[in-house]
Amino acid sequence: MLNENSSQNYVVLARRTRPQSFSHLVGQDIVASAIEKMLSNQKIPHAFLFTGTRGTGKTSSARILAKSLCCEKGPTISPCQSCVHCQQITSCIHDDVLEIDGASHTGIDNIRELREATRFFPNSARYKIFIIDEVHMLSTGAFNALLKTLEEPPPQVIFILATTELHKVPITVRSRCMIFTFKKIEQQIMEKHLKNILTLEKIGFEDDAITLIAREAKGSIRDALSLLEQVIAICNHSFISSDLTKNALCVQGEEIAENIFSAICTKNLGDALELLRNADLASLDMAILMDNISQYFRNAMLIKTLNNKERAIVLTSLLPQEYSLIQEKIQNISVAAISEIFKLTANSIKDIARSNAGLAWSEIIITECISRAEWLSTSELMSLLSHSPKTIVEQKTHLTTKHVQENFVDLNIFKKFVALAEQKSKTLATRLNHVKVDLFNKNIIQFSDTLENKSHLSFNENDLDLFWQCIYELQLQNATFKGLYTPQQPTKQNPSKNLNTKNKNEQTSHEAVTKLRNTSNIMQSFQKYNSEKISIKSTELLNNTSNKAISLSEINHQEKNQGFLQKERALYEKDHIQQLKNYATEMQIIPVD
Repeated sequence: MLNENSSQNYVVLARRTRPQSFSHLVGQDIVASAIEKMLSNQKIPHAFLFTGTRGTGKTSSARILAKSLCCEKGPTISPCQSCVHCQQITSCIHDDVLEIDGASHTGIDNIRELREATRFFPNSARYKIFIIDEVHMLSTGAFNALLKTLEEPPPQVIFILATTELHKVPITVRSRCMIFTFKKIEQQIMEKHLKNILTLEKIGFEDDAITLIAREAKGSIRDALSLLEQVIAICNHSFISSDLTKNALCVQGEEIAENIFSAICTKNLGDALELLRNADLASLDMAILMDNISQYFRNAMLIKTLNNKERAIVLTSLLPQEYSLIQEKIQNISVAAISEIFKLTANSIKDIARSNAGLAWSEIIITECISRAEWLSTSELMSLLSHSPKTIVEQKTHLTTKHVQENFVDLNIFKKFVALAEQKSKTLATRLNHVKVDLFNKNIIQFSDTLENKSHLSFNENDLDLFWQCIYELQLQNATFKGLYTPQQPTKQNPSKNLNTKNKNEQTSHEAVTKLRNTSNIMQSFQKYNSEKISIKSTELLNNTSNKAISLSEINHQEKNQGFLQKERALYEKDHIQQLKNYATEMQIIPVD
C-alpha cells in the first residue's frame, strides 16, 4: 500500500482507479465482450487496432489484453493479478511486453529495431507483445517498414496499436488489423462511476456537482477523474458542493456567454457589446467564448424543437435550472432564427481564432446574430400567407380610416426617397438603407429611437441639406416628423430649390399620440410563437408595412422571400396539374365537352 503521507509516493486518481480487467472497464461493454469471446474461444488475431477519443480506455485495454494473454492461468478473460506476469505488466516492467510511444519513435530506424526484436522468442511469457500508442504519429517510411511484419508476424508476436485519429493511419495498416472503436463514455455512466469513487474515498457530494464534472469531461473518463481530483483539492477533501465545483472548473467565459445569449434573445445590442468588451478586458479567449455561445443556441434548438423537458435534459446534459433559463429566453424567437444564429456563431470560431482582432470579429458576429433574431422559417411564412386580406379587415373594423392611412410605411414613397438620395449622395443613401423606420408616409415620418439610428442619422451638414432637399422634392414637408433621432430641418434654406418651406403648424396632441401608439396594429392576427408580431404584405396592402421598425434592406429581404414563396406556390400548382393529367392518362379518362 502506498504511503499517503509521502508526496513523492502519491499516485493520482486516474492511475489509482485504472481498470485491471475487462469487467472493470467503464462504458466499453461491446469492446470488452468481443475481446473476452476471442479469448474464451482461443481465436486471437495477431494485430489489434484500438481507436477512440482520449481517455476512453485504449491503453488500459491494451495492458489488460497483455495480462490476459501472458497470465499463468491464461489465455483468460480474468487475469489473476497475482502471478509474476500480471504484476510486472501492471508495473510496466515486463520484458516481453514493450510499450512504444509512437509520438517519440516516429522514424524508420525505430521500426527497424522493433522488427528485429520480433525475431526473438519471448523470455518468460507466452507471447511477445508490442503496444504502440499514438500510432498515427509514425512517419510514412515507418509505416511502410512495419507493413510486412504486421501482415505476417512470427506466431509468438502480437501487436496492439492505439490511436485517437484513425483517419491518419494508412489503409494498408488498418486492413491488417482487427479494429475496435472505443466510444465516448455516456454521462450517466460517468456520473455513476465518479459517485462510486467518492463513496470509496468517503467524500460527500451534491448530484449537480457530479453532473457538472461529467459534462465538462466530454466523454473522457480520464478527464473526469482529473477534474474530480482538482475539485476534491479545492474542497479540502470534504463535501463537494455545486458552487465550489463551478469555481473549481473555471469554465472560461461561460457566465459571460450565458449573458450574451440572453442579450441576443432579447435583441439588446448594447448589453451584448458591453459584455464582449468586458470579456476582452478579462483576457478571455474570444474563440472559446463564441464556442460557448454557439453551444447555448444548440441547446436552445433542441429545447425548442423537442418540447419535452426530460428528453431535452438528457440530450443537452443541462441542469434543470439551466433548462428553465434557456426555455424562458427563447419564448419569442423562432426556430429559424435560432438555427441561423447557431450556424453564424459556430462557423465564426475558426476565423476568430486565426484573427488578431478577435474582439472586432466577435462584435460583428454578435451584431449579425441580433439582426437575425427576428427571422422566420418557411413554414411560418407559409402559415402567414394563408390569411386573406379580407379576414384582416374584418378583424380590425374598429380601427378608424385615418389611423389605417397614417399607421404604415409606404414602400413606394420610401423607395423613391432613398433612390432620390442616392442620386445626390452615395453616403446618404447607404445610411438610409440601414435606418430603422417606424412610419413613413405623406402624413407622418418617424424613425425608430434605437442606438443604430442614432449613428445612421448623424448626418454632416451637406447630407442634412440633401436629406431635406429630397423631402421637398417629394412634397413631404407637410408631414409630421417624429422620433428622437429624426433629422431636424436646418435654419438655412437651400437657394437652388424653389420649394415650399412652410412647416406643418398643427401638432398632434399628447392624447392623440398616446392613443395612436396604444392602438393595436392591424397585422396582429399574424401573431405566432408566443405573441411574436409578424408583418406581411397582402394584395391590397402590397406597398405598405406595419408600424414595426424596419429598414429598407430588411424590406428588400422580405420581398425576396415573398417572391420565392409565390414562385414556389406556382411550381406546386403546376406540378399538381401535371400529376392530375398523368393520372387521367393512366385511367384512360376521355374528356367530355
